[in-house]
Amino acid sequence: MNDNVVHLEHFRTLNELEEREFKQWARDNWSTDEQDQYSEKIPSIWHPTVVRECAVMLDEHVRRWTRKVDLGNMDWNFAYFDTTIAIDSSSEELSEEEQYELAVEYFWDTKWHELTGEEISGPEDEDKLDN
Repeated sequence: MNDNVVHLEHFRTLNELEEREFKQWARDNWSTDEQDQYSEKIPSIWHPTVVRECAVMLDEHVRRWTRKVDLGNMDWNFAYFDTTIAIDSSSEELSEEEQYELAVEYFWDTKWHELTGEEISGPEDEDKLDN
């Protein structure tokens, strides 16, 4: 994070009801659509619970729109809207599902960086979402 950006490291602790309300707020106020458009970027001042729910929503979106495509080469190709990546299929060590997961992680990381400016490895990396 840039030194000239104020970063709040302490957010209030939420009770169970507030946690559900903050997650619902995220779902009501931040959205993705079928055109790979987002209602807005995810600001660092949002409560970590909201940010985590946006990460979950992004994961759902990336998984819904990531597809295996045949480009006529020997690699596994996966597309997410206008972005396509090839994963070397010469290795018998990775199953198609594992390759799909690598593609999802790549697309998620790329989109998360675009939306937040942060570089992390998927929504399961919640420790970094809290900072």
